[in-house]
Amino acid sequence: MDTGSHVLFGVTLAGISLFFPSVVADSHLAAAVLTVSVAGSLAPDFDAVVGLKGKDAYLKHHRGISHALPIWPVWAAGLTALVAWIWGAGEHALLLFCFALLGVALHVLSDWTNAYGVQFLLPFRKEWLHLDAICLTDPFLVAVHAGAIVISLSGVVSASPWPFAGAWALTAAYVGWRIAHQTVVARRVKRRYRKALAVHVLPGLWWFRWQFLVQTDSGYEMGSIAGRRWLPYKHLPHAVCHECIEASRRSSSVQTLKGFSKRAYATWKEEANGDYLVTWTDLRFWREKDWPFRAEVRLDRQLNVIAEDIGWYKKAWEAPYV
Repeated sequence: MDTGSHVLFGVTLAGISLFFPSVVADSHLAAAVLTVSVAGSLAPDFDAVVGLKGKDAYLKHHRGISHALPIWPVWAAGLTALVAWIWGAGEHALLLFCFALLGVALHVLSDWTNAYGVQFLLPFRKEWLHLDAICLTDPFLVAVHAGAIVISLSGVVSASPWPFAGAWALTAAYVGWRIAHQTVVARRVKRRYRKALAVHVLPGLWWFRWQFLVQTDSGYEMGSIAGRRWLPYKHLPHAVCHECIEASRRSSSVQTLKGFSKRAYATWKEEANGDYLVTWTDLRFWREKDWPFRAEVRLDRQLNVIAEDIGWYKKAWEAPYV
């Protein structure tokens, strides 16, 4: 999920602590729980510091070891020690640890629902895991959790955990429905393309809107589904091989993309000066005009890599929402 959603989830998670009389009676403890819950909800994304080394390093490590299961209690223990010291709440360390651990776990599990995915089984499995059910920013979830906070702050229900409990109950039901709905849509696509070698169904920003990618013997089929309507987009043939594509594989950007991608695809063109420009992308993340997630490698006539870049070439509010 995006950073704003993680912050909202951290605040509403802290609201659950109001079920504990000790939290209601002690403002310092309440502040400590809020601090550790929000920090825990953000902690796995502290790997963003790797971005100082460049986009390639960031994409290679983001949602990797910092999100892995064995690291969850490490984040929780470190945050508990720091927050307990700041707020003088050492005697409530177990409570703080539990909320920190919940914050970290909910962060990773919410990332799991996206199409981008997460490597939370590291170091046991390097596979990127993704449920393809929830957008990076889901308007419904934002509204539900922001609404719970507004209700609490407005004084409609004073110091009550129930708005927050209700928000999380709605969240669980909503995520379950979206996962089930994605499964149903994926089955529809498989029935339509019975000879499919692979099928990917990704969520749109609005309910009942999905986009799909199907790999077949002849290439790839891409399109959208709106409710019960099929909105076909286009057919993409298999990539045409060329020596410049093979040479581009040794570049760091392409290795990063291929380590993450489920459906890597390469195209090439010859520039006016004789150089080659090779573009690699993950076909799952398509939009009508292009593939915004890509690695671009420039090679000279001797097939030496002379420049490379990788990243997302789109605005945050533009599709695909991963």
